[in-house]
Amino acid sequence: MMTRVQILLPEDQDRRLEGLAAKRRESKGKLIRRALDLLLRTESEEEEPLLSLIGQAGRSRRSDASDRHDRILARAERARNRPR
Repeated sequence: MMTRVQILLPEDQDRRLEGLAAKRRESKGKLIRRALDLLLRTESEEEEPLLSLIGQAGRSRRSDASDRHDRILARAERARNRPR
């Protein structure tokens, strides 16, 4: 069962939502329901939000990553900021 809800959106949000709906070939209502599900799921999680990032980058192929993560990340950051 669905409940009808009326909301007011600023014009720019409505235009962007309309464009996204057209691009994805979905209704604006469906996109809003998906966004609300995401918000409610995020708000209801009692654990540390950063824990949801674990594993998002895929496998590291390093057996020492959990022990040396600070050094590995610092080295990657230096390499990324190095002038080319």
